[in-house]
Amino acid sequence: MAIHAQCSCGKSISVADALAGKTIRCPACGKGIALGAPTPAAVAKQTIAKKKLTGVGAAPVVYISIGKILTFIVLAIVVTLGILFAIGPMRVWNQWEVIGPKASDDVKDVISFALQAEMSQQGMYNPSKAEHEPVVEGDVLFYRPLLTMSMPDQVRFEGKSNEGPFIGTYNPHNGEIDADVAYGGYSFAGLVDITKAPYHFHMTGREVNKQISAESNGQSLQIVYPPVDKNNP
Repeated sequence: MAIHAQCSCGKSISVADALAGKTIRCPACGKGIALGAPTPAAVAKQTIAKKKLTGVGAAPVVYISIGKILTFIVLAIVVTLGILFAIGPMRVWNQWEVIGPKASDDVKDVISFALQAEMSQQGMYNPSKAEHEPVVEGDVLFYRPLLTMSMPDQVRFEGKSNEGPFIGTYNPHNGEIDADVAYGGYSFAGLVDITKAPYHFHMTGREVNKQISAESNGQSLQIVYPPVDKNNP
């Protein structure tokens, strides 16, 4: 809207609301003309226009760069993977640190017993004599669980006795051992095969409260003590 004013010289003029309250010169005689104060409506209109130009009073607009968004996503993924690793593979690794020593002892004891029982039943080992007792030698190598969220039911292992190599699985939950065992050869210190083992058998077994039991082909394995030959003690 416009403001209408009249000079003392009789000149009528019309100016914009924006000049309300100011003094202008008459275009006819050059005298000063004091314009009236702006109306409330004009003030409100100017205020709204100013806000539109400056953004004052308007809702803030937030701009996030694509780089920041990608950084946040990558950080969230890294944190999530870290948490999953801590509650999964790292926890399983620490559990095996506790289980591992007992697992190694169990495998050595059970497979040594199974070898002695199997070979005594085949007449290849006399438990009454101390010479060349079939036993596991050296360390048992476990393929410990990696990148798994929980302890598996089977952990693979391998090793050697003084009769030959063996390979199998160990159940960390119940101590059950399942293995293929070779015998009839000769291995030095569990490292070098001097002669290759020509025989093998499949066995299952476990050690519970220091008591060892094992089976081969569904039959219980027991160490057989042959009768004493009085003529050949």
